Amino acid sequence: MRWDPDFAKRTTMKAVLDELIPEFEVRLGGSTSVDITKRGIDKAYGIHKLRDILGVAIEEMVFIGDALFPGGNDYPAKQAGVTSIQVRDPEETKRVIETLLACLGGARR
Repeated sequence: MRWDPDFAKRTTMKAVLDELIPEFEVRLGGSTSVDITKRGIDKAYGIHKLRDILGVAIEEMVFIGDALFPGGNDYPAKQAGVTSIQVRDPEETKRVIETLLACLGGARR
C-alpha cells in the first residue's frame, strides 16, 4: 500500500511548508518523498555541476526519475535539457539502467 499515491497529503504539507519556510524550495516526488532545499539547489543544479566538474555535455546525459512532471522533484533535471526517462519505481529504474547498459554494450567514455 502506498502512503500518498495521489499526492493529497503531501500537497497539504507543501502548502504549509511554503508558508513557514519561503526561503526554501519544497518539491514532491514519487509516492512518499518531499524534497526541501535552498532555492536554486535542485536536480538542475546537480546536472550543471556534473557538466562543469566532469566535463560531460548535458546532451550526453540521461536522467531517470519518477517525478518528471511540473512541480515534481525530478522536473528540474528535465528542464535542464537532459534526456529524461519516466519510471514508476526503483525496480523499473533498475530495468531501465540494465537495458541502457545492454544497448551500449558496456561501452565506456
